[in-house]
Amino acid sequence: MGLLSRDIKSLNDLLVQGLGEALYAERRCARVLPTLNVKTSDIQLKGELNAVLAGSAACVGRVEAVFRLLDRSPKAAECPAIDGLFIGAEEINGEIDDPHVLDSAIAAALLDVGTYKTARYATLIGWLRQLGRKDAAELLQPNQAGCRRFVEALHMLTERRLNPRAGGRLEPAPRLAS
Repeated sequence: MGLLSRDIKSLNDLLVQGLGEALYAERRCARVLPTLNVKTSDIQLKGELNAVLAGSAACVGRVEAVFRLLDRSPKAAECPAIDGLFIGAEEINGEIDDPHVLDSAIAAALLDVGTYKTARYATLIGWLRQLGRKDAAELLQPNQAGCRRFVEALHMLTERRLNPRAGGRLEPAPRLAS
C-alpha cells in the first residue's frame, strides 16, 4: 500500500499507512544515527545524538502501542521521504574532509529528519483525534515533543557553534580521541 494508492479508502487507512511510515522512520533512525555519531567530532552534537538514541526504543514502542490500540499488528511501511533524507546524509559524510564542515552537514541532515518526523507526528495526532482516538493521540505526543526538542536543540547548536566553526569564525573545540 503506497501513499495515494487505491488501497487507501478512508482516513483510517491513511492513518495506518502513516503510522507504518512513522515506525519505519523511527527504526531507520535507530540504525543510521550510530553511524553518523561515529563520524561526528563535536562533543555537544554527539550528546544530542546519544540522547535521541537513548529514547529511540521508547519512540518505537509508542508507535507500536498505537497500532495495537487500533487492533492492528505493528507493520512498518517504506517511507521514501525518510530514505531520501538519510541517503543524502550518508552521501554528504563521504564527501567532506573537514571535520567541522562534516559536523555542520550531519546536523543539517538531522534537522531535516527531525523536522519531517515532527510534522509526521503532528499529522498522525490530528488524524487520531479526528477519528476519536484521543488515547492513541496522547501516546504519540511524547514522540512529537521529543522530535521538536531535538530540532530546537540542533538548530541552536548549528547556529551558535557548528556553522560558525565550519565557517572558520570560532576557535576549534578539542577533538575527541579516535
